Amino acid sequence: MRKNKRRPTRTGKTNMFSGIVRCADCGEKLYYCTSKNFEARQDHFVCSTSRLKGKAVCSTHFIRAVVLEQGVLAHMRLTIACVANHEEQFRKAMGAKQKAEAKKELAAKRRQLTQAERQIEELDRLFKRIYEDNVGGKLSDSRFQMLSDDYEQEQEKLREKLLRLNEEISEQEEQSENIDRFISKVRKYLNLDELTPAVLNDMVKAVYVHAPDKSKGYREQQIDISYDLVGILPASLLNELQNRETA
Repeated sequence: MRKNKRRPTRTGKTNMFSGIVRCADCGEKLYYCTSKNFEARQDHFVCSTSRLKGKAVCSTHFIRAVVLEQGVLAHMRLTIACVANHEEQFRKAMGAKQKAEAKKELAAKRRQLTQAERQIEELDRLFKRIYEDNVGGKLSDSRFQMLSDDYEQEQEKLREKLLRLNEEISEQEEQSENIDRFISKVRKYLNLDELTPAVLNDMVKAVYVHAPDKSKGYREQQIDISYDLVGILPASLLNELQNRETA
């Protein structure tokens, strides 16, 4: 919450979405503006780029605060219900494998990592040996150069493999941990009826508001919610999980 400092408006009012809600096009934060007649339903957010630099730079991304809160709360409740009721399907869809499978993969990669480290150590010993043979006259300079080049190339390939394995292991561990942590958060809010600043900051990293679409004869506006630890959840995933509930 400290990261998202909320600057009060001229009326002294603040909003829990200040610092969290952003423009989906330019990525800048949306300003929180209060209505002149102090009517809360007219309080709104507007793109800071559009406000400061004009619509030619970024089109106006306007959304009323009450509509934003209702939309985010509805999406969070849907997400919580889908994840809580279909935990394993959610894990698989997010790329996290069952723990038993994940442990096997991690164990195999760690074995490869240990093997690569030992091979590098062995090459170091071989290099030291041929160097001593070269200095002692047992190995010609040309032969020494050829062998040392081979060893160096092999070591370089092994170092690249080590780097890749370390990255894969870290990514896999982090992914599994993040999904586990997100599911733990979901369990805290199974009966979420009201959106509070504490819940919002715990569950959500950012909310991206798109420009309104009026091509169908009415105002339609897309909002993307980036959840903490897992990011933006694809609509197709939530729809699939939701359909499982109604099936």
